[in-house]
Amino acid sequence: MALSPQSISITLDTPEGFHDLPLHLPAEVLDAALWELAQKIWPGGTEFQRETTAIVYSDLTMALTADDVLHAAVALYETEDGAASTAHLLVHAKAVDPEAPEIVTASFQEALSFDEHRNVARVDLPCGPAVLSLHATETEGSATLPALEFAQIELYVPAPVRGWLIVLALTTPCFADLPRYTGILRQIGESLVVGPAQQETELSKAPVAGDGCVLGSGVRVGPDPGVCSGVGMRPA
Repeated sequence: MALSPQSISITLDTPEGFHDLPLHLPAEVLDAALWELAQKIWPGGTEFQRETTAIVYSDLTMALTADDVLHAAVALYETEDGAASTAHLLVHAKAVDPEAPEIVTASFQEALSFDEHRNVARVDLPCGPAVLSLHATETEGSATLPALEFAQIELYVPAPVRGWLIVLALTTPCFADLPRYTGILRQIGESLVVGPAQQETELSKAPVAGDGCVLGSGVRVGPDPGVCSGVGMRPA
C-alpha cells in the first residue's frame, strides 16, 4: 500500500499471513473495512468471533490513526504443531537531524549498540542503508494479569527526504518464531520505497530533531497473548 502523510510517501509489501489495518480511512467506509479484516482473520469463525475482532481492531485502528502511524498490520500463522503464532507490525516516522543517510545510519547504529541487551547490525536495503535491531522487553504485570515478555525487531531506515527516519517495528511474544519474523521484516524492508509526497505543505519542511515528530509518536502495541498461545483463536 502507499501512503502520503505530510512530507513523505511510503510503499511497502507485506507477505501472505499479514493483515493490514485500515488506517487513515474516512469514517463512512471504516466499519466495512474492519468487517472485511475480521472475515479474513476468521474465515471459518463465528459471527461472535468476527464481531469481537472488529471491535478490538476498531479501537486499535483509531488509536494508531490518531498517532499518525504510517502503516500497521497483524500477522497470524499456524505452527507445525498446530498452535498459533502472531506478530504486530507498525511503521512510523521519527524526526532526526537532516544529515545524509550514511551519517544517520552510523549514528543510530552506534547509539543502539550502547544497549548491551540489543543485537544491532547494519543492513543494506534497495532504498539505502539501515540498522536492524533485536531486543526483548516485557509488559508490566498486575494483580490479575502476569507480565508478558515479547521480542521487538526494528529496522531504522533514513528517508531520502532528509530530516526523517522510517522505523519498522515488528513485535511478537513468540520467541520460537524469531528467525521467521526477522526474515519477514527484512523482506518487508527490501520492498520499502520512500520518497517525497506529491503535495507540498508547510508541514513538509524538514523537522528539527528534538521538536517532536509530526508523523508519529512511536506507538508500539503488544500482541494479544491469548492469540499466541492459540487460546480461542487460529490463524487464517
